[in-house]
Amino acid sequence: MKNLVKLLPVSVLTRFESFVMNDYKKAKILVTKSNPEVLEEISKKKLIAVFKHAAKNVPAYADFLKKNNVDVSKIKTFEDYNKFVPQTNKKNYIKKYGYEARCFNGVLPFRGNIDESSGSSGSPTNWIRSVKEEDMLFKAAKFEFNYTFDSDNKDYIVLSAWSTGPWATGVKFCEIIEHYCLVKNTDTDVENIIKTLKTFGKKYNYIIAGYPPFVKHLLDEGKKKINWKDYNVDIITGGEGIILEWVDYVKNHLKKGAKVISSYGASDIDIGVGFETPFSQLIRKVASKNKKLSMELFGHHEKLPMLFQYNPSMHCITNHINKQGKQEYQISLLDKNVVSPKIKYNLHDEGGVIKYTDMIKLLDKYEPKIAKKLKKFGNKSITKEVLKNDVLKLPFLYVVGRSDGTISLDGANVYPHQIEMCLHSHPRLIKSTKSFRIGVDYDKKENINFNIKIHLNKGVKANDNLKQLYHNIILKRLMEINSDFKESYLNDRSIINPCICLHCHDHELFNVCRIKNKYID
Repeated sequence: MKNLVKLLPVSVLTRFESFVMNDYKKAKILVTKSNPEVLEEISKKKLIAVFKHAAKNVPAYADFLKKNNVDVSKIKTFEDYNKFVPQTNKKNYIKKYGYEARCFNGVLPFRGNIDESSGSSGSPTNWIRSVKEEDMLFKAAKFEFNYTFDSDNKDYIVLSAWSTGPWATGVKFCEIIEHYCLVKNTDTDVENIIKTLKTFGKKYNYIIAGYPPFVKHLLDEGKKKINWKDYNVDIITGGEGIILEWVDYVKNHLKKGAKVISSYGASDIDIGVGFETPFSQLIRKVASKNKKLSMELFGHHEKLPMLFQYNPSMHCITNHINKQGKQEYQISLLDKNVVSPKIKYNLHDEGGVIKYTDMIKLLDKYEPKIAKKLKKFGNKSITKEVLKNDVLKLPFLYVVGRSDGTISLDGANVYPHQIEMCLHSHPRLIKSTKSFRIGVDYDKKENINFNIKIHLNKGVKANDNLKQLYHNIILKRLMEINSDFKESYLNDRSIINPCICLHCHDHELFNVCRIKNKYID
């Protein structure tokens, strides 16, 4: 079949893909039974087609290629593309060209929508999308939703607690979900969510979707008014990485069997680029305990990345090493209906792609008895038959975070997620903390200071004893999970000794309205 794909024109492949995606059962058969290399071949073939299409019809991209001395006529294979086509990003493409120039034929679409990025990495940017390009996204999202939550056989009420406004996630999420589910846009309103649950009662299944900080806040505040375990609640989250301890914390609040699923997307590209599956979650848990496997998969074992699976017929994702030697990835949208194409677009997120077949080889090497690691796999026992029939044979995307989302201390890199793990290791700290920031500054003698600013929950009072507890727990746990930090600290404790600063709930430093937490100062 792989050879047949090479012979078929892209138009035929696209029609076939659309036909399959209209039916969940057909789509599931395709991604669980077929050779993974078939989808990869379709991805490569569509990539060359959308590249040529954009080079011919998008003024900005044509000019970009010309300035980079790219002869479009010579790009005929995937290898040519990798070798000669330069990457695009916000700096060299989005900020250099106007909105119209980045659209087909140099004009904005007559119908569509405008999303805005949250500005978490700089000033907000607008993103133009047409109505026509939404079709495949809706089909893909429905497949993911059905596969994850069995929505064809269960009635769900979805509460969208993403922040509303011009940002992509909240608006687009509701637009998608309403096609196959009841959805209510609650915004980040704890009272409204609790009231909604009480109004519709315990007979329904609910999904609450929101950013991790709000999900935790909702569960903490909501338990004062309802017993979460009385309701059938699952969680969809995204926008930032979550640690396994966070997942356990959330599940402990909910009824046994509750699902906590994270998805990956970006305003630049779209929501739902990748999603967690039972298989990817299993691999992530196993990797957290197997350092050799983690090193082979992710390049290190001290930071456990998010792990998603994605549809290669919608997004072609390739690995890229940046100037600092970190691995990033480049995403290309493969739908010709995308009005403002993204070709080899680098979000500057640290991470990478792992082929399905390569993942299986690594698991065979480091975890030959993986089928016995967990008693449950989705709603079924893990058996060879389940692994054979229900696992999606899709490639994996692991995401560490922003490629610059660390602070460097005497050669040791400290990630925000590691501080989060420290906080989760002590019940008083996790109950007292609303958010935090880490950063580095220098004193008058140019000595480095490792600062951790803690935003306390409402009603928690700052005092010396609490400050010392934060210091002791963070230092102890950080030395356990970060060997480079431990080595640097033991060599010279004055250099990277955490400096804790407690800020009350209404402190001006944390009062800026943001839809995502800011972790780096």
